[in-house]
Amino acid sequence: MLSYSVALLFLFLLLLEVTTSGVAAQDLSSTTCMGVCQSLVVNSSAWEATQHGSNDYAFYDVPSNFSKDLAPGKLLRVEYFTNLTTYTVPSGLSMSRIMYTTSDLNGTTLPASAYVLWPYAPLSAPKLKGNQFPMVAWAHGTSGFVKACAPSSYRYLQDHFMVPFRLALEGVAVVAPDYAGLGVSSLPSGEHIGHPYLLGPAVAADLANAVIAARAAFPSQLLPDGPFVGMGHSQGGAAIWAFAERLVDKPLAGYKGTVIMAPAVGYFRLLAKQLTDLTNIFNPNLLGLQAAVIAGVTAAFPAYNDSGLTALGYDRFRNVVEALNGCIPTYTLATSTEDVLFNTTKPDWLSHPTVQRYANLSETGRKKLKGPVLLLAGGLDSPIDLPNFQSTFNDTCAMNKQEKWGESLEMITYQGMNHFPMIQASSSKWLSWIKERLSGKTVAGAGCVHSVVEGYRIEFTVQGIAPNFLVGNVPIAEAWKASF
Repeated sequence: MLSYSVALLFLFLLLLEVTTSGVAAQDLSSTTCMGVCQSLVVNSSAWEATQHGSNDYAFYDVPSNFSKDLAPGKLLRVEYFTNLTTYTVPSGLSMSRIMYTTSDLNGTTLPASAYVLWPYAPLSAPKLKGNQFPMVAWAHGTSGFVKACAPSSYRYLQDHFMVPFRLALEGVAVVAPDYAGLGVSSLPSGEHIGHPYLLGPAVAADLANAVIAARAAFPSQLLPDGPFVGMGHSQGGAAIWAFAERLVDKPLAGYKGTVIMAPAVGYFRLLAKQLTDLTNIFNPNLLGLQAAVIAGVTAAFPAYNDSGLTALGYDRFRNVVEALNGCIPTYTLATSTEDVLFNTTKPDWLSHPTVQRYANLSETGRKKLKGPVLLLAGGLDSPIDLPNFQSTFNDTCAMNKQEKWGESLEMITYQGMNHFPMIQASSSKWLSWIKERLSGKTVAGAGCVHSVVEGYRIEFTVQGIAPNFLVGNVPIAEAWKASF
């Protein structure tokens, strides 16, 4: 989900109007984003380009050995040693990138990319020896919706010390898919590959196939039955939940459990509720994401052809964000001013049969899953609706009991923590939980439990909700940078 609320953004935009007047304009085909708007998005996309490990996207060009006849999980390309001199990755760690085949929900084979973050030395785990590594399959949160938004190209790999660096520094290899449409965004024929945003089961397939392909690329380091845990946050939280559901019918050897953090579940139901009363905005992120979701529907079902967007919404997404290859900062600046936010979509777009189908496919939770599962929530999470998360957990737990799944689900709420601070506040819990699973320790007993951590001195902590604290102490007029 988006990293900060629209209410705060209005203040940033007001200040940006003063501070970016000198930004050079760029030719855009947009008919609605000119003057100050164009300066803002051009400035933002130019800054984003400086935050990539490389702006050479040749790695993401699909090689000639790709065919739609290939099975999912097949390797297309391996970059064994990624040049990290232009990345900001801790010393001792190294990285590889892979391109592999995945499949969409129609069963069509697509190319996708992922990175593998390698520790200096492996965490000790049963049956592993030498340089054989336990693994976490990491599902990232919202990075954007177009080619440039692949975390494998980000200098900090998007979630930096919050998750991937932390895991790798503890001796756990991290396999992290970019997701279809991010990084790899077109076929050799020129056919566009869009990103099916918030379609958790599609991303779950990307994740499962990345695990298979990474093991094939590095068979001596990532054993075919080596221990691994699935983990995800926000968009990736819903995706990793769908991944645990997928494993019921499509198991992967070595699976030891799943960590679900702040999952973006129930988006369409929450949006429908929000659209019934626009005088009471209980979650501005629901409205702000509509253009991206409509683009996602089109990615999954091309015949839909963005039909839920107004001319304004289409122009801002296709002729601004996509044209500039912009990620979250640029998307937010292009779509979240009040005059755009409430005029991006057609009033009845949710009722379209194709959208209804997409919404039904995106539903995560209230289905059988493969555990054990650890679910983590922030008590003050602004992008995620905590009561909705809680009810989804409760209903899933009731099914676990009634249908005798025999799975263990534990939910913990961290009071006073927002969307990203929750990751850091809970890190001692999820890290120890992951290590226990990878070391072969099982969770005692099936069933569900929910607890609350009150926290110590939370009134004195810095409650930032943007993900990237590595950009430095940016002035408030440039706070959008922290969302990258």
